Amino acid sequence: MFSFQGRLNRKEFIVRMLIALVIYGLGSMFVALAHLRSGWELLLVPFMFIGSGLLLLFLLYSCSAIIRRLHDIDFCAWWTILVYLFPICILILCFWPGQPLANRYGLPR
Repeated sequence: MFSFQGRLNRKEFIVRMLIALVIYGLGSMFVALAHLRSGWELLLVPFMFIGSGLLLLFLLYSCSAIIRRLHDIDFCAWWTILVYLFPICILILCFWPGQPLANRYGLPR
């Protein structure tokens, strides 16, 4: 699940990015609820803790998926920086075909 080794084909990448999007939405919701000022003061710390944990989980999960997808198209993990700087690159990764044969990161899935 959080492996940074191996390859990830387009279908699996899209599914994992959708799961990451749900995790991000839940984390953002908890952080937003922590900032409400109408009777929720007792839940500020737990909501911030849960929200921050979910956002950290999103970061690790999406980073794992992006790195493995980059490996599938025979790019090194350093290209992840470009993907996080320009999120439109995620769409490119969804449509860019992977290497059909084995590459330096292993066999295709």
